Amino acid sequence: MPKAANASGSAVIRVTVSTQSAALLDALAAKGIYGRNAAEVAGRFVDRALQEFVDTPRLPLSSGRGRRGST
Repeated sequence: MPKAANASGSAVIRVTVSTQSAALLDALAAKGIYGRNAAEVAGRFVDRALQEFVDTPRLPLSSGRGRRGST
C-alpha cells in the first residue's frame, strides 16, 4: 500500500542520533512497519512525539519563535 501524502507538506532537517538509536531505526525499517528506511522511521517518531507534545502542552509556545526561516 503506498504511503499517504502529507497534507501539511514536509521539510528536510538533519539530526544526529546515537549509534544505538540508528541501529534501532534500521531494525524497524527492515521490518517495514514505520517506514521503508531509517529516515522515514525517524520522521514518523518525531511527528508522533511532536503531536503528543502539542496534544498535552508542557509549556506555552509562542507563534514564530523557533520556527525555521523566522528572524
